[in-house]
Amino acid sequence: MKTISFITLLLFSITGCNYSYSSGFDHSKFDALLKANVDENGMVNYSAFKNNNDFEDYIKSIAEANVNILSKEDKLAFYLNAYNATVIKNVLDYSPITSPMDVDGFFKKIPHKIAWNEITLDKLEYDYAMKIESVLVHFGLVCAAQSCPKLLRKAYDGKIVFQQLEENGKTFLNDRSKNHLDKENKVLYLSEIFRWFAKYFEERFGSLQKAAHHFMNERDKKFLSENKVEVKFNKYNWKLNSQ
Repeated sequence: MKTISFITLLLFSITGCNYSYSSGFDHSKFDALLKANVDENGMVNYSAFKNNNDFEDYIKSIAEANVNILSKEDKLAFYLNAYNATVIKNVLDYSPITSPMDVDGFFKKIPHKIAWNEITLDKLEYDYAMKIESVLVHFGLVCAAQSCPKLLRKAYDGKIVFQQLEENGKTFLNDRSKNHLDKENKVLYLSEIFRWFAKYFEERFGSLQKAAHHFMNERDKKFLSENKVEVKFNKYNWKLNSQ
């Protein structure tokens, strides 16, 4: 009986080490790299990913993944992590750069092997991630620019991916360097992300003002509920989000 109990405990310990990803694809290597090399402001130590065996293993694993066996939530987490990891790889492949815009076709032309398909970052965003979730993904896909939402210091997890994205949205909307409410002049300054994807935000929330209301702090929510504001867009800062 003691032997059986010991074996059971041993098996639980072994399988439990990656428990947070046991329901889907294993993102544990990427998770560890993000924890070690992304700061609290979402800035990335890109040099730490260069020639890193764990990162290379993870890139290979997303290239050869079978997403057909994944749930909707695990697929979404996979596409978010694959996008963010591939952006990092792209930055490394074309370094030294000061912005992803320094590279012709960074998002639209350069193909990457993702789940056995040769696709661009744009295709991964529009034809894969956005087919599952057309709004919240824009708070999770990080394009290597300083005006992007912060890169999380953890990988996305299918079990909590929608909660993670909701929290990202709140963090992003309440970051005054990217979005802010000028109450005196009744102007809501939003990231250009809301202009580029206005159609999707308006379809879900009714207007950009209502979309902002959903994610902003209680004080700003109250003001938006009681006042009509003019929406303007902040200029996007494409400078590399590098430490």
